[in-house]
Amino acid sequence: MKKIEFYFDFLSPYSYVAWTWVRSQSYDFDFIPVSMPGIIAAYDTKGPAQIEPKRNYLFRDLLRFTKLNNVPFNTPAQLPFNSLYALRLSLLGSAGDKQKEIIDAIYRAGWEHGLDIGSDDVLKTVLKEHNLYSDELIEKMESKNARIELKQNNEKALQREIFGVPSFVVDGELFWGNDSVKYLEMYLNGMDPLDKEKYEQFLKKFTPR
Repeated sequence: MKKIEFYFDFLSPYSYVAWTWVRSQSYDFDFIPVSMPGIIAAYDTKGPAQIEPKRNYLFRDLLRFTKLNNVPFNTPAQLPFNSLYALRLSLLGSAGDKQKEIIDAIYRAGWEHGLDIGSDDVLKTVLKEHNLYSDELIEKMESKNARIELKQNNEKALQREIFGVPSFVVDGELFWGNDSVKYLEMYLNGMDPLDKEKYEQFLKKFTPR
């Protein structure tokens, strides 16, 4: 089974929507939390929420998608929020074999139940309610190693030429955004519709300004 790298930030509503698909799959995933603001800053650009018409459109799109696909959707109590604490809790080095459960508990708390997942106290309460809290987890999350791991995750994402979240990488092939899930599934099933020859021709013709 192919390894799929899933890059996400709790700050991103589309990462949440993609997660509702990810958590139900039997594929072999690596869950890689990254700082979305850090990724965006590396390209010297703006995030979707910083462009008001785009922000407004995306929330309409999210409401349409979640309604049609029966995905529970509520915004966290504070938006935007600082996702750093949540990201460090969900690192593999912090969460260990509970990583998937911790990610799911945080996503549900924020984007299903509308809690303030930027709050340290709220996150601790959420973890306790799901029997995921431990002094060891908090100690690891607060350690220097956690800061290093998160930084390395961002560096790895940029090496993969990731420019936003959610992103999936398999066999070096990048699939960006929740709407790319259908293409990811086709790729995994050997049915990728990408015409690689036309793609290479496009790259030769097109020069970014």
